[in-house]
Parts: sequence; C-alpha cells; structure tokens
Amino acid sequence: MDDLARAADLFVLRELHEQDLSMVAAEALARGLDSPALLELACLHRTDCGAAPELFRTALAELDVVHDWAAWEVDVRVGRARDHTTALLADEGSLAHHLGWITADLMEVAGYPEPLAPELESLAREFEALSEYLDFADPTTIREQIRQACRTLLAGPPYVPVTPHLVTAPPELRPARWRRFVDALRSRRAISAESSPRRLSVLPAIHERCCVPR
Repeated sequence: MDDLARAADLFVLRELHEQDLSMVAAEALARGLDSPALLELACLHRTDCGAAPELFRTALAELDVVHDWAAWEVDVRVGRARDHTTALLADEGSLAHHLGWITADLMEVAGYPEPLAPELESLAREFEALSEYLDFADPTTIREQIRQACRTLLAGPPYVPVTPHLVTAPPELRPARWRRFVDALRSRRAISAESSPRRLSVLPAIHERCCVPR
C-alpha cells in the first residue's frame, strides 16, 4: 500500500500524469493488490487514458487508501511545506527556494477562490507577503520574520500568525516582482487538469490581482 499512497501524493501534487496511472495500477496488481477499478485502470493504454484519473480515485477508495482527496492534498502539501520549513530553520539550502515552496503549497490549500484549509488562510497570506517583499525589505528584519512564520507553521494547529511589518516596495517594482512570483509558482507544478482533483488554481487570481495593469 505504501507505493499506492506515494502515488496518491504525486497525484494531488500534479506530478503524476494520467498516462502513467495505468502502469501504477499494473505494478500494484503485480504486488498482489486487487480491486475492480484497479484492474480496469491497468488495462488502459497510455494513449487512451481519459478515464484514468477517476478510475485511480475509485481504486484507491476500494483499497481503503484514500477516501477524502481534499484532506489528502492538505496533508501532503502542508507536510511538504513543513519539510521546507524545517530545512529553512536549519539553514539548509537557499532561503528563497524554501520560502517559495512553502508559499506555493500553503496558497494552494488555503488561498482563494476555493480554500481546502481555511484555517491556514492567514498564515498563507503572511508567507505570500513575505515572498512578495523578500527582495525589497531589510534583509535582517525579513529573515527573522520568515523564521517566525516558519515556527508558527511548525507549532500549529492552531496557526496564529503575526502580521509582518515590511518595507513597502516602490510601486513601479511591484508588478515585475509579482510576475516573477507567479512564474515561479507555475514552474514548480506540472499542471494537468485531467489528472488532478477538480478545483480551481490560485494562480489566475494572483495574476489578475497583482500583474494586470489597472
């Protein structure tokens, strides 16, 4: 079951595409697992896999691996955000790299327009603000505020963020910064509408709010 659980993780992260689901099912059958939907999924060809995502969801429910996909995605994304948080606090790797991943994952589950985890909304927006001003605020001050936000994430739930006090960037720099931020979020996701749970992404809303001239 561990391999199927890992496949479910990749599926909600949009890193497992519909054309690969039949192979996942075939490998599960070879390991001795069995269910009607799993067998049907394994028989699909890579070039005719439109039904694969729904069969995959059904098979994992039949095998008691995943029943609530929204809750599963929250657990997976928050878990990955926590991993990056731990690495950031340990000064492992680039602060900007970890901050970008934390922000992306939290905004996916707590951002508009359809939050899966509304209890994380305030903290997600705190990380969003910290990401926005990373290049413009005093380095020492923003680093400490990022670390405090990370400690809040690790300590929750409940999540009680402290509103960051940030230096405002010059207005002419904000659209360019937001475009870079949105592009960074897009580059981190292999987006496949058919192979992912059916809900809207936060990216168009971020782009509309922050990148389109008014």
